[in-house]
Amino acid sequence: MCLFMAIFVVLSGLPALAEQQVIDALGRSVTLTAYPRRVVSLAPSITEILASLGVESSVVGADSFSLSSWYMDIGERLKSRGVVEVGGYWWSTISVEKILELNPDLILADRGAHRQLLEAFEAYNLTVVYLGSARSINDVYNDIYTVGLIFNKTGEAENLIRSIESTLQSGKELLKGYEGVKVLIVIDFWQGIWVAGKATFIDDLLARLGLVNAAVTIGWSVVGIEAITEWNPDIVIVACPYASQEAVEQSGLPQLGKPLVLLNTTEVDVLMRPGPLLAYAPQVIYHALVQGLANRTTTTPRTPQQAPLVTSAPLELYVAAPLVALVSGVIGYYVGLRKKR
Repeated sequence: MCLFMAIFVVLSGLPALAEQQVIDALGRSVTLTAYPRRVVSLAPSITEILASLGVESSVVGADSFSLSSWYMDIGERLKSRGVVEVGGYWWSTISVEKILELNPDLILADRGAHRQLLEAFEAYNLTVVYLGSARSINDVYNDIYTVGLIFNKTGEAENLIRSIESTLQSGKELLKGYEGVKVLIVIDFWQGIWVAGKATFIDDLLARLGLVNAAVTIGWSVVGIEAITEWNPDIVIVACPYASQEAVEQSGLPQLGKPLVLLNTTEVDVLMRPGPLLAYAPQVIYHALVQGLANRTTTTPRTPQQAPLVTSAPLELYVAAPLVALVSGVIGYYVGLRKKR
């Protein structure tokens, strides 16, 4: 029987059964009886991990942000294969009905954005693994390794992790001239000013680069301008691609008298997606500091149109060092407060 099964696996091209227990970001023990072949990915950072590990072909459904991901031309490749859009990023925009129609053998979801869907997934007997604790860079690495474990790609996952770690170490050297600068990362303006506080991967990222997170709150928090004034950041970086000039001005941030830099959409993706794009984050932060601190008396924020565009051609130069590290190492929110991760 064993010989028959081995011959069947070889002739059919199917992966061998590999029953295993995976502990996900919710602390759940999920039993997997085979390497997944029909996957629904509900976050662009997760989809980008899948692509980086060479298992993108297993994706049959994805969120709208994954289908527009510029990284590795993922969005266009997914659409060319007819991958079905199952909704936006936040849980309330996800269509469980569309997911059911795809008959997936695995759903990869984000802990922060999709936890409310767990009951529905379990009611329909759908296998789901939650990722995205993202309280630190190590949590991001754990997500990458978990995906590698699920798909029998642990070697590729380890290479990717080493590659990202290498670029972060190089980034600390790049930012050496800004060591100790207090940086405030603003991520939204919905009913207040949302910031990346302690116990977030952004806080860990800043620390690893030799910078100081000006926010003293815990997690992704909404605060008032009074608190930010008390924190006294050296520079404010706005990582919210849909933030209007009016929203920024009404927040009171320009009146702080501090350099205020608005990142464009591509830069926000790099900074805020806890996955392979982290390799480019030091370059984005460095560029923002150079722009914002060139004249410390600057109080007028750059508009998105004035922000440096990271298009495909300049991107090769903009992130040359991280890209080289990625190629050598591997081929191939949680800011789900409202929009994308």
